[in-house]
Amino acid sequence: MLHTSPVRRAGMVAIAVGLLAGGPSAAALAIEPAPEDLPQDPRVDVTEQVVDLTFPVADPDDQVSFIDDFLYLRGGGSRLHAATDVMAPKHRPIHAAVGGVVSFAPYPEPSYGWMISIRGDDGNKYSYIHLNNDTPERDANGNWLDDDAGGVEHAYAPKIADAVRAKGGSLHRSDGIRVERGELIGWNGDSGNAKGVAPHLHLEIEKQDEDGPYRINPYHSLKAALDRGDVPGDTPVEFDGRFRDVDPDGTHGAAIDRLADDGVLTGCDDDRYCPRDAVTRGDLAGYVASVRGLSTTATAEPRFADVDSDDPNAGAIAAVDADGILTGYEDDTFGPDRPLTRAQLASVLVRAFEVPDASRSAGFSDVPDGGVHSDAIDATAEAGLTRGCEDGSRYCGARDVTREQIASFLDRGREFGNR
Repeated sequence: MLHTSPVRRAGMVAIAVGLLAGGPSAAALAIEPAPEDLPQDPRVDVTEQVVDLTFPVADPDDQVSFIDDFLYLRGGGSRLHAATDVMAPKHRPIHAAVGGVVSFAPYPEPSYGWMISIRGDDGNKYSYIHLNNDTPERDANGNWLDDDAGGVEHAYAPKIADAVRAKGGSLHRSDGIRVERGELIGWNGDSGNAKGVAPHLHLEIEKQDEDGPYRINPYHSLKAALDRGDVPGDTPVEFDGRFRDVDPDGTHGAAIDRLADDGVLTGCDDDRYCPRDAVTRGDLAGYVASVRGLSTTATAEPRFADVDSDDPNAGAIAAVDADGILTGYEDDTFGPDRPLTRAQLASVLVRAFEVPDASRSAGFSDVPDGGVHSDAIDATAEAGLTRGCEDGSRYCGARDVTREQIASFLDRGREFGNR
């Protein structure tokens, strides 16, 4: 607990007297700075305050923790932390604590790492710092990669990433990019000066008075949000399109709507699409069979040991297997619940839409000559079915294909097949 020093108490009495005589404003009176034995940079108000916000880190009951570290020292003891570090696994979704307008989102990644500042509807500025800058892949030991190569698409949510790409630079308040309370804004990481530290979200809350900005302690507001159960998932952003978790104006929104209208894609429940979930081989079989118009009427028991006859994709799996589009493994299994990588998908698309060989290499820096799927990647890239990741120089073939991405791949494939 913080105690006001005798000097500070005397100062508060003097201010109160000044107020009666038309002296300092009420705003100045309300701010209690850090104790005198601590640095006064940045400017802070140590008064305990509770702001109405949604807890910003998804799944707070799973490996998420935080303490009251507002007055801890940083920079070798030269400055205050003036924030709360919420420890959470890498790639954990980060959501907007309050609705507002993005006031700053740097692009490209600065030395201090990816971050987003939002000017809240309540007038406060909320800064989310150390967002992810690594590719969402695991090494042979099952650990997340720490390669600093994730790019903007794995730091910011699609809407924000698309906006900075379209602008070709950092976003500011004048760009008018709005987010709602509880909306996905990015993913947790360890970028910038958090490298070498456990992944965490550095959350700042900044207020303003006539003397300039000052920060308040987020700890009490975060704790209050958890106590009342105000967490991501209970306050999802809802779009006006077919699915409440798909932005119809986003990168994949139009393709998702078109394929859903044609009965190729379905939601993960009544009104959600779950766009960032990985595509399984079983679901892909269903999508491809539908786009290609293959008969999915099963006439015999499935030949794969791990595909039950009552599996909703059983007929489609049999159809794509018979056509050689997507076949099983040497142990007579199909792996219907396994995810599919971008590299593997390229080969499936070549067979599904009869894509001709490429006339030249696509030039992706991470696609080796002579790789199992290298020719297919070159072919689908030249045909316009697939594209590179991040700035387009890499293909990121080891990444799982997501449900939002498969919509664009199949939509382009269908258009190619109709030429």
